[in-house]
Amino acid sequence: MPPRLIPTPRGQLLPLLLRPTGTSAIPCQHQIRNYAAAKAVVQKKNPQSGNTPRKKPQKTHFTQYDLRDAEQFSLTEAMRYLRAFEVGQNPTVTKYELHVKLNAQKNGPTIKNRVALPNPVKTDLRICVIAEGKFAEDAKKAGAALVGTDEVFELIRAGKIDFDQCIAHEPSYPKLQKARVAQILGPKGLMPSPKFGTVVQNPAAAIKDLVGKSDYRERLGVIRMAVGQLGFSEKELAKNIQAFMESVKKDVVAMQQRTDKGIVEVVLSTTHGPGMSLNGELKPSAPVKAKVEGKEAAPATATATA
Repeated sequence: MPPRLIPTPRGQLLPLLLRPTGTSAIPCQHQIRNYAAAKAVVQKKNPQSGNTPRKKPQKTHFTQYDLRDAEQFSLTEAMRYLRAFEVGQNPTVTKYELHVKLNAQKNGPTIKNRVALPNPVKTDLRICVIAEGKFAEDAKKAGAALVGTDEVFELIRAGKIDFDQCIAHEPSYPKLQKARVAQILGPKGLMPSPKFGTVVQNPAAAIKDLVGKSDYRERLGVIRMAVGQLGFSEKELAKNIQAFMESVKKDVVAMQQRTDKGIVEVVLSTTHGPGMSLNGELKPSAPVKAKVEGKEAAPATATATA
């Protein structure tokens, strides 16, 4: 005789054996165990059928914040506040840094370029050149701080990376790839690459070009670069910021075909100071005068009482 299906309090159907008339249909212990095991198998095959929590969809873009209520400053105001944080610091060592926040995808292509600032920031740039023979001698005369191949590789493996930029001569580039130092120089942004123009035919000419230029790179949706020294005037810093922002805008436009990018916020900071969000103005706007009954009211002045 086929089993009879009796609804349980939770709405599930539990197969029970047909009982004689007049007796209560009470499930046996082994039937309860079989039902629990069967339910576990169904939930394992189809997790959505049970009470398992659903995974939250991962965000494809970096988090953006509403700047309508944020306090923003002009360049003059930001410089005044940041200089107050850097009292007593060396004006040539302490740097102004500009942070350009982008509306970018997390796994999308990133921006990396080089720009020549009207007022150079890094006057003590140390350059490493991977070259041999006559080209190594010419690079040393051009101002390279470290020149060579095998001896340079040994210093890099030992963790002695005392340089800010690294370029390679084309014939020496295969030797650099076999030296297995890419995993050390790559995360620091120092690994030479033909894509970024750091594998050159004339290292001496490349050194002269690097001294007057600064590199910038997008990391986690933000481009950071030093744009001035603490001792720079407002005009000098404004010219550097303008040149840097024009270069970044060109890079953003060039990537429109590959991905959707846009500038969201620009923040100015110093080596030891906080970040000040800029509003795009050089000087603060003039305060609005109060009007009383259609006439402009003169600003109130405090009078000293004896």
